[in-house]
This record gives sequence, structure tokens and C-alpha cells, in this order.
Amino acid sequence: MASDIHTLSDSLLWKRFLEGDSSAYSQIYNQTVQELFRYGLLYTSDRELVKDCIHDVFVKIYTNRAKLTPTDNIIAYLMVALKNTLFNALKKTSDSFSLDEADEKEDQSEEHFSTPETIYINKEQEKNTHMKVHAMMSSLTTRQREIVYYRYIKDMSIDEISKITDMNYQSVSNSIQRALGRVRNLFKRE
Repeated sequence: MASDIHTLSDSLLWKRFLEGDSSAYSQIYNQTVQELFRYGLLYTSDRELVKDCIHDVFVKIYTNRAKLTPTDNIIAYLMVALKNTLFNALKKTSDSFSLDEADEKEDQSEEHFSTPETIYINKEQEKNTHMKVHAMMSSLTTRQREIVYYRYIKDMSIDEISKITDMNYQSVSNSIQRALGRVRNLFKRE
């Protein structure tokens, strides 16, 4: 096939992977691994567990590729697989959802090239923003957090979210509205 593997649509890239094309498998991994890692940190701050679960997902899709169905949204497909793998692992370890620890570790790894005053101000602003986001996310149910992530971080349509979450269109729409209502009420109280 003459087409460049880097410019293939999701459906064609996935099809080539299902047919055993190892460069398509590598491309899928390279295109999605960072995003999957960030997504996994929504459910646990255990970075090693997230990495292990991502590895498990890729081993599983490779081993079972003959049984997998076509998809036109690879990242959504892999997010569902990762979420299920993480939930199973978390049940075993009794870990809990935590954004704070992941945010603190991320902050510690960032390098800043500024004056000490600027660094301090930026850290305080970041800390304040993280606290607000954490408060907002904590006020939502797990399902609402997931739907808000898909809708506003991943910019997915309600139809796509319906497929991923196995909810009907109206339920997804209602969940978004309820989540936004909670967030509005939270910020009105401040």
C-alpha cells in the first residue's frame, strides 16, 4: 500500500492493525500512549499502575486482534479498554480516585525559567486553579466526571460519548447539564 501510515484515518489504520500490520500497531501506540496516560491519571494517581494497565491494553489488543471489531475512533476505543483495565486493577488494590497527587507530581516535574517571584506567583495561581478544578470534579459523580472529560477535554460528540459509555443520547445530554449545573452552583457560592 502506497499511502503513508502517518496520514491514515482511524478506521483504515485500525483495519491495517487488525490485518497484522506491525507499523500500524506501532503508530497506534505512538499516537495514543501519552493521551491514555493522562486519561488514566483521572482515575488514579498511581502512575506505575496506569503505565502497567496501558501496557496490558496493548498486549491484549495485539493478542486478540483477530477478534476485535472495526472502529473509526481509536482513542475512544482504547480509553474504554484502559478504563476497564484500570477499574479491575483498582478493585484489586483498593486505590481511589485522586487528582491532587497527580497534579503535585506534574508540578514538581515542570521546569521554569523565570525569576523566583514569577515562579512563586505562577505556582500560587496554578495551585488555586488546581484546587478549583479538583473541587469542581469532586462535586461530580464518577460518571459525570467521565462524561465531562469526553465532552470538554476530548471534544467528543454526544453520540460518540453515548457509544463509549453505553448510555442513550438523552441520558448523556442530561448528565452534562446536571454536571454543568453543579459546577455553576459551586462557583456561585465562592
